[in-house]
Amino acid sequence: MLNCIIMVMLGFLSGSVMYSYIIPKFIKHIDVRTQSADGNPGSSNARAASGAIIGFACLFFDIAKAAIPVYIAVSIVQITGAGLALAIAAPVLGHAFSPFLAFKGGKAVAASYGALLGACAISWAVVVLIIVMAFFRFIFIIKPDSAKVITAFLLSGLFIWGLEPLFEIKIAMLLISIVVCGKHLLNPNEGKLRISIGPFEVVGQEKRV
Repeated sequence: MLNCIIMVMLGFLSGSVMYSYIIPKFIKHIDVRTQSADGNPGSSNARAASGAIIGFACLFFDIAKAAIPVYIAVSIVQITGAGLALAIAAPVLGHAFSPFLAFKGGKAVAASYGALLGACAISWAVVVLIIVMAFFRFIFIIKPDSAKVITAFLLSGLFIWGLEPLFEIKIAMLLISIVVCGKHLLNPNEGKLRISIGPFEVVGQEKRV
């Protein structure tokens, strides 16, 4: 029980370090929250405000800060059961509700990849999320980004709930999906819903008179 509590706290603390806010602020003296329409301190906005190199660095650290504590919990401390579900979700919660930004953190997509990546020794859930997200990004394209993310996480959660043998991974994905979808519903990206299949737009076309 003590190990579980420690790993949950460690995961939350690690996740709450907002690299996509800190790195652009330190290097470029830019607050990414004021440079974007949605005010999200995430790696996409860091890339848009500070350039590709800084954006990639932010993405790397946002994934790593979640992957490392989860990997420790899974492979070194070897937590199981409900405690493991909380340990996997903890970095995502830390990113979404960072105490270092008055509990107004990011939308936690990169942290979600990292958390599931850290559990890859016992689950392929991260592969499911990557495939589903890629499908809605490159094949059945949904815009704006919030609509795409919500759809991808809901569908990934359904796949994982049906296919994943470990109940703790199912619960972890449920918690992660609630956090990510909730953040995107409360702070959606601007733009009308548009759906395309490859180059062909099927929803969102303007009517021609």
